[in-house]
Amino acid sequence: MGLKETQILFTRLCVDAAFRDQIFSNESGVEGVAFHSLEKEVRRQARSLVNKRLGVVKDILSGTCAAMGSAFAEEFRDFAVNTKEPQGVNRHRLDALAFVEWLSGSARSKPLRRPFFDLLKHEITPVQMWTKGRRSAFRFHLHPPRRLLDLAQAGILPNALPLRPCLLLWMEGNKNKRGYFWREFSPWC
Repeated sequence: MGLKETQILFTRLCVDAAFRDQIFSNESGVEGVAFHSLEKEVRRQARSLVNKRLGVVKDILSGTCAAMGSAFAEEFRDFAVNTKEPQGVNRHRLDALAFVEWLSGSARSKPLRRPFFDLLKHEITPVQMWTKGRRSAFRFHLHPPRRLLDLAQAGILPNALPLRPCLLLWMEGNKNKRGYFWREFSPWC
């Protein structure tokens, strides 16, 4: 096995949990024998790659991470094991989008609380705009996102909140002010 083949096999061992388990359970034959002595290192590297993905997604979904606490990391690790890692330049944004779908979809055993769902929808909007190439977007929320973010950062996002519907206008900044910005419109704000 040449260097290129060894690198490809090592990378696959690190990112594909099912393949890794097959190789290290001696069911595969000769293909992974070169890495049997390095099983501990390969597994450590695989955890390191998942933790790197987790760190980037935590930055994108910081309010959600604060609201979920340690459950965020547990959910993400479960997500990472059960899904394929996105590829390419935008892989971190795509990873965040897929994780939001994971959290809000049927992959979870229990449904999301409504305030938490509003917070998640709010935080993923700039990523959705970026991936779709949109310069503006309107979003309707049952709870004001600014209040949800404040509660999440304080670690006290309750199961239910009084309804305070609001409309958000998202805009992409220009060359002097880069990023995505939002403005909230509500009679209660």
